[in-house]
Amino acid sequence: MNRRHLSIAFLLIVATSAGFYGHSRWLLAHPNRTNPMSSLTQHMRTQCVGRILIDLPDGSVWKSKTNGGRVGDLSFSVTTGVSRDEYAARVERRWAEILALKILHSVAIPQAPHSFRPAADSIVFAYDFRQSNSPDVHGIWANRISYETEGAIWLSGTMITIGPQLDSQEEIVELMARMRAREADQIPNEPGLCVDGAFIAGYYDPTEREEITWGFQLPRNLGLVIQHSKVWSARKSMLERRNQSAREIAGYVAKLLSEPGVVAGNRKYRAALRTGDLLPGEEFVMGGTQGINGGIFETNVGGLWEFPGRGFPSPMPSIELNMGTTFQTLEKPSPLGAFSTHKGDQNTPTEAEFFEIWDAVVSSVRVRPVALTLPPTKAIAPPKISSEQAEADRRALDAFIADGPALDLSDSVKKQ
Repeated sequence: MNRRHLSIAFLLIVATSAGFYGHSRWLLAHPNRTNPMSSLTQHMRTQCVGRILIDLPDGSVWKSKTNGGRVGDLSFSVTTGVSRDEYAARVERRWAEILALKILHSVAIPQAPHSFRPAADSIVFAYDFRQSNSPDVHGIWANRISYETEGAIWLSGTMITIGPQLDSQEEIVELMARMRAREADQIPNEPGLCVDGAFIAGYYDPTEREEITWGFQLPRNLGLVIQHSKVWSARKSMLERRNQSAREIAGYVAKLLSEPGVVAGNRKYRAALRTGDLLPGEEFVMGGTQGINGGIFETNVGGLWEFPGRGFPSPMPSIELNMGTTFQTLEKPSPLGAFSTHKGDQNTPTEAEFFEIWDAVVSSVRVRPVALTLPPTKAIAPPKISSEQAEADRRALDAFIADGPALDLSDSVKKQ
């Protein structure tokens, strides 16, 4: 499938969401969620993802190398199934790459890269030193030396890489100190973030940036991506955002579809506010089909659910679920965007199976207890004053009183 086909499929789904948005008013009051439970959802397992909990069908597995996020200014990625020897080999390869870097920018200074190990099975690299005229944390501009930093840590089969990020050596060490290994079914009882095979302890600080992305492979060839991010206030309606995007590109999509030989279309399933779940959010589900080379038709069916988050006084992150499947057929689906009708295909979900899993997963999303505990309020301690300073202050006060104008108390004495 070439890039042109991909763009047509994507733009078609976005553009037609505008017409579907009005229909969502009917779906809001009449959602079709009557799919019977089958063996697919009889045994659900609770997963800790970031600061939330979610139930997934038995047989769901983590997608390796699809887990990562950001804490503060530091981005990180997680890879599971890494032995200690493999971790050491990866670290050595990365160090060799850093040493082989050819720094060509004009502000580079002749300082060799260096590394250190803040703890067992962890390492921090510093390299690409340069002279820069930049502001510090107080906004004061000055000439200083900047450098790239990155780190890696191994936690019982899980490797987490951090960075690269400018001038963040101390921050990387502090973040590593918050990390520990976690079993797949372990649900911590303290504030912090669950990631694939690890836990990052920490309060839910609304002033610190935080994002998590985690991918799972579900039964019936279904992929699921879970994301959550801190927000200062609730996000704008997801359906309204899609509707706006659709209006902006409607003309371009119409031109693409008018080109000779283009076969593309979709089927709309849902676009509504879900109010009966643990967290209220909006859902959008649509399928799109396009003709590709050799008379083959490729269909993508995807669902998007979003909880908009919340700001003070009770902050909560925005949460987004994306679940979808892709399959190819020799026959053109009718209508375009419809699920496969071939029975017995274990790699392709039927419409009923898709929505059975979708509804079960979405309705289970909830915040992990204590995960959103805010940092304790720090009392501002009075400045410490030495005994010498206290004595000097007393003498100054005595001198001020002695040098001041005398008070005439005769009138008050006579009145008494």
